[in-house]
Amino acid sequence: LVFNTDNNHTVVQTYNSTIYNLCDDSNALDNDTFQYASPDPSASIVHPVSVAVPLLKVGPTYFFSSDYDGEQCENGQRFSINVTYGQGLPPSLRTPPPGAPGPVGQQSGDDTVPET
Repeated sequence: LVFNTDNNHTVVQTYNSTIYNLCDDSNALDNDTFQYASPDPSASIVHPVSVAVPLLKVGPTYFFSSDYDGEQCENGQRFSINVTYGQGLPPSLRTPPPGAPGPVGQQSGDDTVPET
């Protein structure tokens, strides 16, 4: 999944519906929520960036902007998807970089997706 944003914003990916519903990742666990940001963040020299986010876990996955203390998320800058097994990645993306984590299966009972 690729997000076109700028170097002044982050993308939050979480498997935790509570974090998603609160639009706040400050109490997230290390293994359920990830922030993706530009390697050169700047509020004064802003330029477009594309942020690639891997879909590694089958099941509900939530995305939101936590910028401005969650205000962007609260105003609708968020969405959820249900990741399933499919045809896989295109050939150019099938070899993961060294040290990349593998896919994790859905946990039993973790099959609900909140209304967005």
